[in-house]
Amino acid sequence: MEREGRVMAAREMSESRRSELASLARDVFICMPVRRFDDSVFALLERYRFNLEIGVDHYAMDRFPPEHFAGLARRLSDLGIATTVHAPFHELFPGAPDRLMREAALTRLDAAFDIMRDFSPRSIVMHLNHENRRFGFVSDDWFSHIVPAIERYAKRSRSMGAMLVLENVYEEDPSGMVRVLKALPGADVHHCLDVGHLNAFSKTGLDEWLAATGPFIRQFHLHDNDGSGDSHGPIGSGAVRFDRVAEFIGQMGVRPIITLEPHNEPDIWRTLDGLRRTGILGAMAGLRPA
Repeated sequence: MEREGRVMAAREMSESRRSELASLARDVFICMPVRRFDDSVFALLERYRFNLEIGVDHYAMDRFPPEHFAGLARRLSDLGIATTVHAPFHELFPGAPDRLMREAALTRLDAAFDIMRDFSPRSIVMHLNHENRRFGFVSDDWFSHIVPAIERYAKRSRSMGAMLVLENVYEEDPSGMVRVLKALPGADVHHCLDVGHLNAFSKTGLDEWLAATGPFIRQFHLHDNDGSGDSHGPIGSGAVRFDRVAEFIGQMGVRPIITLEPHNEPDIWRTLDGLRRTGILGAMAGLRPA
């Protein structure tokens, strides 16, 4: 892919430029784990009103009581900030053949879904966590457990007016994702295609994933890397083919949810600057809302 200029350094941006880029962010969400909210984050939100994907992870759940999450949700609502939510995922395998591992995963996820309701999210992101090296030799056993687990959380998502989307991470090809999604017609379960994870971990390329999971895609996680690891670089700093993502989005019948995944404030601006050059926002402009 021919690059359209370099990724702009955050220190090179004037306040007017940041305000211009922040206006682009009205059509996307920016990831923000609950444990990272502090005065500096709220100052940023009060100034620019970014929409957020709230990370409800085990760190936050073990540190904060339910009242903390409810208070955070009210504060964001008062600022007019729309949200999606990301469910916990570390070492959670709701499709595991081992009953105790499944029960631990469901216990953590059930508690997280209790918390998520306060945020009135548009979508809830779960990791499918299908690793062929871990579950390939017991794939039917895994499948028999993962489908009812996903149905469980799809129902809970619908009860709060959200759609459930399954994200790829270490999946080396789309076959497991497709198998699960095809087993859940009418359950309002969709695919969140994480292009950075795909670039870093999949043995199957972007075009093949788009061809296989395209009918199920309703959300994208956008970040960049050079293929050697999950570095969460700004858009345009690595090897992800965002031009192909833009082309695909332009052919979708409905507008997908876009989540940007920078891991620090300077990279928010670099990512928004990179997003501006991809054509993705233009491709979304002509689509009807989901």
